[in-house]
Amino acid sequence: MSVLSRVFLRSPGFTIAALAALALGIGAATAIFSIVNRVLLKPLPIADADRLVVLTATGVSESGERGEQSDASPAKFLHWRAQSSVLQDVSAYLEGVMNYTGREAAEEWRSEKVSENAFRCWGLPILQGRGFTAEEELPNGPRVAVLSRELWKKDFGGDPQIPGKTISLNGEPYTVTGIVGDDPLGEFERPPEVYVPFPIDPNSTDQGEYFNVVARLKPGVSLEQAKARLRVSAGDYRAKYPDVFGPKDSFSVRTFREDVVGDVGPLLWVLLGAVGMVLLIGCANMANLLLAKAAGRRREIAIRVAVGAGRGRIVRQLLWESLLLSLAGGALGLWLGYGGIRALLAVTTVNLPLVGEQGGAVAMDWRVLGFALAVSLLTGIIFGLFPAIQGSRVDLNSVLKDSSGRSGTGLRQNKARAALVVSEVSLAVVLLVGSALLIRTFSALYKVDRGFETKNVVTMQVFLTSPQFQKSSGVADAVHASLERIRALPGIVAAAATCCIPLQGGYDLNFDIIGLPSVALSANQDAGWVMISPGYFDVFKIPVTRGRAFTDRDDAKSAPVVMINERMAKKYWKDGDPLKDRIVMGRGVMKELNQEPVRQIIGVVADVRDQGLGNEPRPTMYVPQAQLPDAANALLVKTGPMAWVVRTERDPGGLAKTLQEELKRATGLPVPNVQSMDEVVIRSIGRQRFSMLLMAVFGGAALLLAAIGIYGLMAYTVEQRRQEIGIRLALGAEASEVRNMVVREGMGLALAGVTLGLAVAWMLARLVESLLFGVKARDPLVFLIVPAVLATVALAAVWLPAHRASRVNPVESLRYE
Repeated sequence: MSVLSRVFLRSPGFTIAALAALALGIGAATAIFSIVNRVLLKPLPIADADRLVVLTATGVSESGERGEQSDASPAKFLHWRAQSSVLQDVSAYLEGVMNYTGREAAEEWRSEKVSENAFRCWGLPILQGRGFTAEEELPNGPRVAVLSRELWKKDFGGDPQIPGKTISLNGEPYTVTGIVGDDPLGEFERPPEVYVPFPIDPNSTDQGEYFNVVARLKPGVSLEQAKARLRVSAGDYRAKYPDVFGPKDSFSVRTFREDVVGDVGPLLWVLLGAVGMVLLIGCANMANLLLAKAAGRRREIAIRVAVGAGRGRIVRQLLWESLLLSLAGGALGLWLGYGGIRALLAVTTVNLPLVGEQGGAVAMDWRVLGFALAVSLLTGIIFGLFPAIQGSRVDLNSVLKDSSGRSGTGLRQNKARAALVVSEVSLAVVLLVGSALLIRTFSALYKVDRGFETKNVVTMQVFLTSPQFQKSSGVADAVHASLERIRALPGIVAAAATCCIPLQGGYDLNFDIIGLPSVALSANQDAGWVMISPGYFDVFKIPVTRGRAFTDRDDAKSAPVVMINERMAKKYWKDGDPLKDRIVMGRGVMKELNQEPVRQIIGVVADVRDQGLGNEPRPTMYVPQAQLPDAANALLVKTGPMAWVVRTERDPGGLAKTLQEELKRATGLPVPNVQSMDEVVIRSIGRQRFSMLLMAVFGGAALLLAAIGIYGLMAYTVEQRRQEIGIRLALGAEASEVRNMVVREGMGLALAGVTLGLAVAWMLARLVESLLFGVKARDPLVFLIVPAVLATVALAAVWLPAHRASRVNPVESLRYE
């Protein structure tokens, strides 16, 4: 080991260059693998996590694609709970917020409505008291609650007598029945602080989908067996509800991990493949450096052979040098990679599942350490073996007779190094094409016509959980009072309230056009449903293209009205005039919507991309908040917050606190969520931004490593041919001719790599097609710009050694022995 250390210390430049290339490659690979490990490989901290499943419904969209979604209705929940041959502990849950009203000022608690067997399903232990009973989850059952251990400790000092006591939630008394242990998923997301029963009528036929259902596979039942049974059971459900469950609709089940991870898997595998290319480029650089070092040590190796050292011993020494380098580079890369990905996750809005807040759940465990060690060892062996074998092949007589130590006539004698450089350039081209495609995707997403303006718009959300908000009039009074306060502030341009902020989800609802034959729900006659107050379209500058917008006169006493968007008008009226028709929404879906009146269409507004910037606008219906039936209003306030949106004359940052206080005075409730619409937009494309940044870093690293590889090879070649170049100049060759000769040789390698890389990138482009938006996988502009950029960088890398070659002093080079 001491001998090896001295070898590296004698060549600090070589050591630093090799370590830098390896640390960059191994560090990048370790960084991405740490995320892949957390999201896709590391077991969830739940007992028998592979048997925890999410119930889903499948169907065929208008485009013919088969989809799967986990939103559940009471009717579906009851049907799934009956599948006791394959499932157990079938539990409904709905996340939300409850206001603790036991103090002078209301305080928001994260809440979750759950079925009585949910704690058993999730594997949550009851530390004090008990959970819920079957009677308590019935409609109009007793008001009871279970507190989390964290909340119990924080707000009640761990009082062991708390079970049985009464607390005030949403202004109503609840009896605490028990204390539940820590949520094992708490390291990934903020867990509920209070649990209450989810009341579902056991005879319900409601089809409204607004919660989720989990279950456990029964012992001995596989996932495929459960899927098969649910597919069969879909026929019974279809026979019972033929109007809402079409012939192509079915039921299925997927593991909880699959549901949480969603479509992130392909993105992570693409990133891991990309970082693998960076690692290969780094390894090729190391191999090139080892070949150069071995060539420079030919005389030393020849002397060792002359005094009796066998070839195997020489190979072992050179291989040990490679392993020592790779392990040192791996250790440095592990530190750089882990720190780098944590820093990136801390500052970038990613929306990646299971990584925790600011990447806190991404940890260095045995898998990450094992991955870094394995990559380091394989790198040292695979990319060190060939240089070791090449270096051990010496012609004793010719080497010892060659006093100069220089030999070769250019790249013909450096075919191995030239091949490595070509491979580096080709891999760099592939990465640069991928990063360019993702950069163009992010740019297209950010610049796409959203249909609404976000500049100087701020949003606030409040959970209207108090009893007075169960009636539509109570919400209308709060909305009216709050908007009067807000609009009276200086610098306010427009303000409104809504159920759904663009890009943050929403509702879908079926509808019928009065006077026309009803179309079954399975035929997709539904549209987005958005509840708004007057002024909403002014806040987002959404133009009304026909008819009129809502006014304060559209209240509970006036005729029911509705507005639709252009997409809905074109889809269902084509060349007709929707302003002449009336529609009714939600009939037959659930009892809370049975009071929904027939509404006259009074206006048509422009389309907005409210379900994601990468999604086309959907048909949408807008209804005035003041005309919402009480039952529908009660359902709405229990399933999500009410949002206030405000447009200001300038940056709203200075008004945020004032707006928050005015809204709190009007509602009497906490206003914790204040966010600008620009932040909402950035969050909605956070995943694309994350992948773009990583691919840009990988592409830049690949470009740098490829440039270093080209420069290193040409600089080495010029040094080895110093005598030859001196002779050429002494015989009358112009300096420009020598410079051009080196440039031609270097650019020949670069262009060969570019050509090969373009061919590979063309073939692999389809693999990233699902990640793209607004750009084709084989975009001509990308395939023109990338080779131009790389050729320019290669020319700069080649020019330096070429210029040095043209300045060789013939006298000094010919004196060298």
